[in-house]
Amino acid sequence: MSHSHSRAVRPAQLLALLLAFLSVSALMGVVGAGMLVPVAGPTALVAKSVPSVFNELPGDLQTVAPAEESQLLDSSGAVIAHFYDKQRIVVPSANIADVMKKAIVAIEDKRFYEHNGVDATGIARALVSNLGDSGRQGASTITQQYVRNSLAERGYLEGDADQVSAATEQTTERKLREMKYALALEKTQSKDEILTGYLNIAPFGPITYGVEAASQRYFSKSASELNYLEAALLAGLVQSPVQYDPLTHPEAAQERRNTVLATMLEQGVITQEEYDQGVATSVESMLHPTVSSEGCSGAPSAQAYFCDYVLSQFLEDPAFGSTRIERERLLKTQGITIRTTLDPAKQSAAYASLTNAIPVGDASGLNDAIVSLDPRTGKVLAMAQNTTYGIESGQTMANYSADGNFQVGSTFKVFTLLEWFKEGHSAYETVGSNNTFYPNGSFKCDGRAITTEGYQVNDLAGKTGSMNVVRATGLSVNQAFVNMASRVDFCSIFQTAYDMGVTEDGEVPAPFPANILGSVSSSPLQMASVFATIANSGQQCTPQSIESVTDRNENVLKEFSADCKEVISPDVANKTAALLTASAGQYYTATRLGDGRPFAAKSGTTDGHANTWLTGFTPSLATSAWVGHGDNSSQEVSGVVINGVYHSEIFGETYVGQNIWAPYMTQALAGTPVEAVSNANIGASTPQRGTTPTPAPSQSPNPSPSPSH
Repeated sequence: MSHSHSRAVRPAQLLALLLAFLSVSALMGVVGAGMLVPVAGPTALVAKSVPSVFNELPGDLQTVAPAEESQLLDSSGAVIAHFYDKQRIVVPSANIADVMKKAIVAIEDKRFYEHNGVDATGIARALVSNLGDSGRQGASTITQQYVRNSLAERGYLEGDADQVSAATEQTTERKLREMKYALALEKTQSKDEILTGYLNIAPFGPITYGVEAASQRYFSKSASELNYLEAALLAGLVQSPVQYDPLTHPEAAQERRNTVLATMLEQGVITQEEYDQGVATSVESMLHPTVSSEGCSGAPSAQAYFCDYVLSQFLEDPAFGSTRIERERLLKTQGITIRTTLDPAKQSAAYASLTNAIPVGDASGLNDAIVSLDPRTGKVLAMAQNTTYGIESGQTMANYSADGNFQVGSTFKVFTLLEWFKEGHSAYETVGSNNTFYPNGSFKCDGRAITTEGYQVNDLAGKTGSMNVVRATGLSVNQAFVNMASRVDFCSIFQTAYDMGVTEDGEVPAPFPANILGSVSSSPLQMASVFATIANSGQQCTPQSIESVTDRNENVLKEFSADCKEVISPDVANKTAALLTASAGQYYTATRLGDGRPFAAKSGTTDGHANTWLTGFTPSLATSAWVGHGDNSSQEVSGVVINGVYHSEIFGETYVGQNIWAPYMTQALAGTPVEAVSNANIGASTPQRGTTPTPAPSQSPNPSPSPSH
């Protein structure tokens, strides 16, 4: 409820006083404070014209909702990052300590509850002060300051520099407009509404606006919890937020705080004892600052790259503005809340598994990254890497999980498996051969031989001869998979990869024999999505990081739902899942999950062990983990000390699977039911399209690169 006004002041009377004040101030700025200048005549003439000028000015001020910081939250509601041009959190009156209100009134406008928006007594006092030797003194009430800040804020929000300038220019017209708005505002808003609006819009630091953001910045507490000493410090800041910033100018801030304390004592807001204790307290001892960077740079290191991924998805979405500039403005000024899919427990487990294996800044120079999806929805539950987000030396803003482009190695063999089952083959058919050279014409697309160079398959020792597909997959036998590829529609293997998002520069990967073994590059996020599709019976759900976006009033701007489509048949997906489970269960002796939990997986190791992978899933969680050099993914990894342990070479299953993927999955799934992956029958077969090509006895002049595992 508004306080009653104890004195009524006529507009003409106020304006006469104001114009006298402005005229004298202007003259003294020209001729100096030491000279007496007769002003009664000119001022009287101007005062007579005041009513008409005043009446011509607009009097209806629609206060704006000031620019407010936006927040990015994890799935539990915890804040990941803040986005703003102006660091501000708007709060209601009930969330501002009463002593804060008293402190700002004491120092800025002690007759706030007596005047009706413009303080005639204050104007007169300023006039006398400026005529005498006591220096320049202003006379703006809190209501007028609120008007001024609101007008400037409207200009800022509308991107109108002229509006901002007009709100603060030192002209009679601006002062008249400000006064008329203030008088009108006090007829429509209560004193508490005006004071709350002022405390939410006023500057309290170089980029900190509003009392809540200031309280959080300087004291790491809500404005509702401020004590009288903290309130005095903040109240002193509004006069000069930069000059009195306590983090950079503590001595000036302390002097200003003590001035406020003296005023509070004089007006009976605090006792003599409180004043004495206050002035004896250093500003440094009061401060408990929370100073973090704006945007993803201010996010915790473990979450910064996920933040970066969310930001890219948000800024690409036309639901939030027709242009990227409009979307950025919405994010930086409108106090929106972006609720994300990030599972904080899984994210913590992901970051721990990465950094326990390869610490940040490890002497090996190796990087690792991991990304985890819910196969049924595409929600990104975890995304991390062992680097520090930033632009300083030793930091990077490159998101290896989402944007990495690394050769996938034998992980690509999953596409041959999909085509194998699509064409009706069995997991127990005999594949592979002792003779591993494939001449031109060995591979067919649409039933016709295609032209390829003669191809010699290389493998590690012990991977020769024929075997069934379960063994070939578990041991990742190159020659067996090239043999399988020669017995199905060769081009369809690459078309399936393309359909599932694995491309070469946006095109279908070239149908070369070497590409069967993983020369194609992709990101951990995309590979996780491929395996999530197999886990989800062939339904591929677009990876998404945002649950919903709401405005400052909790109105929903957009709610996200799963975007899924069938890219492979359920039968083919389920058979592939069953095969990957059987092969991992039998042959992945280093990679084991807690509780004896079954899983489907495929490892990958590229030439020179430059990129090593393990990607796999349970029905509720698909995860891809990668190790390599993020800034030079072709750099070989051999004879290297990782986290203090020497490795002559590393492999996808025995290093990535054992040290990163399995520890993460075990922790991420702890306490959840053990689920069977797939019970599809992988033994049934149909007549094959053709017979196994007979490899030529000669050796290719262009042998394949080193084996992929």
